[in-house]
Amino acid sequence: MKKVGFIGLGTMGLPMTKHLIDSDFETYVLSRSRGPIEEAVAYGAIEAKTPKELMEICDIVMTCLPVPKTIEEVYEGEYGLIAGASPGKIVIDHSTVDRQTNEKVLNLLQEKGADFMDAPVSGGPMGASAGTLTIMCGGDEQTFLQAEPVMKAYGAYIVHVGAIGSGTVVKLLNNMLIGVHQAALAECYVMAEKAGVDPAVAYDLIQKSAGFSKSMDWAVDAILDREFDARFSINLLHKDIGLALNLAEEIDMPLDMVKLGAEKVALAKEKYGHQDVSAIVRPLEEKTGITLKRHKNQG
Repeated sequence: MKKVGFIGLGTMGLPMTKHLIDSDFETYVLSRSRGPIEEAVAYGAIEAKTPKELMEICDIVMTCLPVPKTIEEVYEGEYGLIAGASPGKIVIDHSTVDRQTNEKVLNLLQEKGADFMDAPVSGGPMGASAGTLTIMCGGDEQTFLQAEPVMKAYGAYIVHVGAIGSGTVVKLLNNMLIGVHQAALAECYVMAEKAGVDPAVAYDLIQKSAGFSKSMDWAVDAILDREFDARFSINLLHKDIGLALNLAEEIDMPLDMVKLGAEKVALAKEKYGHQDVSAIVRPLEEKTGITLKRHKNQG
């Protein structure tokens, strides 16, 4: 039985960790907040003192962290993951960052004889809880084959995309589309209401038509029920679209539609950054004087 470690017990990392424990992995954890650590330990995890100690104990370590700077804080330094790395160890990063960060971490770990894979996830907290995440993996194929059985504890669709950083590229493509979709959906729902059509009825019909996207499923109930607690926050989406735009500039790729979506995300971030991405609709509601809500006949 492999010993595994997980660093970053947020809305994604905590349920992913629970699936590792349910799959009978001896699981060590670290996180910035005490509450999730205590919950994980009560579930059967073991708390490590530092990233270095966790790396020394475990065969495979997973991280799920918010921004590139957090990666640097956890991976580098006297008590960081890299300091505890040794030949045969594998680190899997489920964070959404950038290719430069992926490549830097790979080089530092390989100097210690360890392996690394960027493996961003999609599916949100619901997918993490259900163990049905999509995982897009970049790195050496042999590393992927060794890590795949561990990731199957919480992933349902796990794909080796290609070389290091390629998983990150696909995740940035996915999230820049979320920004565009949510901005367009905000206009769709407000326009329906303004034209005298119940947005829930419009959603039901579009769901069965060619204009449907999964982003509609994510957003419609949250908007109509005014439940904007963050599953995936506008702040994080803003960060990811920024990373996608940086990548586009790096490879000389025009992204006209994405830039427009990014403007809408940035506008929503000013007041509602801590809320769910479905709250991108709120500035448009304020501009039009329309507040969307579920019609009485829709229950």
